[in-house]
Amino acid sequence: MRATYEDLLRTARRIAVSAQRGTYPDESEVLADWQAVLFATKYHLRWLRGRLSTEPWECPPGKRSDNALGRVAQAIGAAADLLAVEDAAAATALNVGEDLVAARSEVAAIALMAAKVVLRNTWSFDAERTHLRSVMRELADIAGSDVRRTGLGGLAGLAAGGPAVLADARSMIGPAAARWERAHALMPPAAVLTRDLRSTTAQLRTVGGYVCHLATSLLSAPASGLDARERRDLKVIISELRGFGASAGRVESTWRRRLSDLSGLSDSQGEVAFLDLKGAVDRITRDERGFRTARELVPDHRSAAGLLDVADELLWCTEQVSRNQQQTVSWLIGAGRLFVPRQEAPSRHLLPPAPSWWLTSVAGEVGAYRPRRLLRRAAR
Repeated sequence: MRATYEDLLRTARRIAVSAQRGTYPDESEVLADWQAVLFATKYHLRWLRGRLSTEPWECPPGKRSDNALGRVAQAIGAAADLLAVEDAAAATALNVGEDLVAARSEVAAIALMAAKVVLRNTWSFDAERTHLRSVMRELADIAGSDVRRTGLGGLAGLAAGGPAVLADARSMIGPAAARWERAHALMPPAAVLTRDLRSTTAQLRTVGGYVCHLATSLLSAPASGLDARERRDLKVIISELRGFGASAGRVESTWRRRLSDLSGLSDSQGEVAFLDLKGAVDRITRDERGFRTARELVPDHRSAAGLLDVADELLWCTEQVSRNQQQTVSWLIGAGRLFVPRQEAPSRHLLPPAPSWWLTSVAGEVGAYRPRRLLRRAAR
């Protein structure tokens, strides 16, 4: 398996998420790393036929940084270098306007996460903070430009480099979750059957249950070494996921009451990808006796950090699949393919749950570590 453009952007996002956990004791250091992120972002956007009008205030340092934001810059730059490969596949992919918009949106969203880390870790550089806020406004506009929300299209599969090496069972989950998300994103609404709707809702409940189990294990494992903020965030996630599961259960009941069904199980690509994802998660959470205990899952702090990343990846992909299903249901209703009673049409009763996990608190301020949190439940 070769590293793809989508893999590189996922890596950049993953590092940006990890950057929320720590702090920069040296303000000048975080500003220098931010300059590297900004230069890499501008370079990347040019290949995607976009631009940032706000210029960096100084050149980034020549030396390579091993800090989180320095590694974000390296990942963004590596993905841009992949686009610079002048071959037929890249040329074709770079001619699809909607895919370019989606890629620009993802790159800007990653850079915006990095910018929020900088804002949280600087206090005494007023001019630089003013410049930073200006860049953040521009990045937010670009990040919100992808109204299609169906993935990177042909750009996603552009590949370069040697085979990717997956170190352990945990490292298999991220790519499997991305394939699950991508399979649903590429499914046109017109091709979705009623049994696929039911299957997707069940998939969302299952993945949410896995994340809840991981979060509970992290909280109860003596060796997890979580700080107070991480424990508080996990408790919020558990509470909200339980509400999300209850909402999804009501939607499943609605599917049974309202939808006719074609015989047999769903054979969509989303179902196939989900079974692969479920197998990958089962390999770390189960053994021949059933679910592993918290002590077995989290033998030390390093394992806890890895499981936090797994939970974050699963939550992110669950949000995307849920949003995609909501858009599919809305399309089916609008196209007359899904019939509902007139009195229920204005409500959201027949829509699947549409969670939203973000890296910020409700007030919008980035914490030291915020797993993607469910901030609202749509299916009530």
